[in-house]
Amino acid sequence: MAKRMDVGRSGWRTNAKHNMLNQLIGQEVGASPRLPKAPLRLMWFDLTAGDAVVPEDEDWRRSCSPGILAYHASKSPLPVVVNLYEINSETYGRLLTSLDAHLPEFGYEREGANRWRRGRSVLQTFNRSGVDADISAVRSHDAVFVINDPNSITEWAMRMSFSREISNRNVIFFRSLTTMGCNASGLKRNKDTRHTRIACFDRVGAFQRSIPRFRDLCFAAIIRDDAQWAYLIETSDKWREKTELLVKGAFKKYDRGTSISWYRTAEGQFRGDTLRLFLTKAEREGIRGQEDRWLTAPLADRIEMIGAFEDAPAPEAPVQMGLWSADVEEAPT
Repeated sequence: MAKRMDVGRSGWRTNAKHNMLNQLIGQEVGASPRLPKAPLRLMWFDLTAGDAVVPEDEDWRRSCSPGILAYHASKSPLPVVVNLYEINSETYGRLLTSLDAHLPEFGYEREGANRWRRGRSVLQTFNRSGVDADISAVRSHDAVFVINDPNSITEWAMRMSFSREISNRNVIFFRSLTTMGCNASGLKRNKDTRHTRIACFDRVGAFQRSIPRFRDLCFAAIIRDDAQWAYLIETSDKWREKTELLVKGAFKKYDRGTSISWYRTAEGQFRGDTLRLFLTKAEREGIRGQEDRWLTAPLADRIEMIGAFEDAPAPEAPVQMGLWSADVEEAPT
């Protein structure tokens, strides 16, 4: 099934996302052999592969994550194992059909019902949830990259322990890309979604707590985007500048700006940006000046706090949240 809803195929947004992913994977292939203590193999996981079907006027190797991964694996000087996970059986069937149609263009040959090979690189598919992705084949000498691009943010397919599990296998090189969307006409449409949105916010918090000290989280949001797409990138703390340049460049191609914050170097801004993604402006007013209390309060209290502004005036100045420089109301799609 093609990507849909909050983080689905959406014109320039999808094109920019694929441009960013294409560059991130290109970095993996180009930089990995030259790194100190270079990895011996690249291990890639697409936890939300979809059907790899693209519009006829688009280039398959640039317009879907399986195509991007398959192409770069075919060019890699290091061996690559590509693992594609798709939970929906009908979607999975279309994925196999699409792979059969396109992989021969890049020199792949079928080895089995769900496996193709090109030289030392292998691409394999799994008809199950990415949440259950098997990492038993990961070795300490691998460089691992994970894509978590669900149909909607409530279908997050990367288990919270994934990063820690990879580190526990003594893997040095690890990066991940997660797509998030939370627009005003979707998940933010009414009060009934507050429980779900708080759960999504807490999921990012759990992600923060799971990463090892030598990695960081980059939160990148498209500026003034009515669909409110954002991206979470886990990467080495030594790759902050390169990551920022790559993300900004990917969206600049489509005349779009991005706001970027890092968990370890700007935690306040990072927290503010994630609050702005998951809560409406009115809800954020309800916790103005009480953010720390809200973060640790029981769920019922948190829901009550973010609803407080609906029946109360705004706090008197100079009380300010102080987490971001501008607080623009979400525009409906």
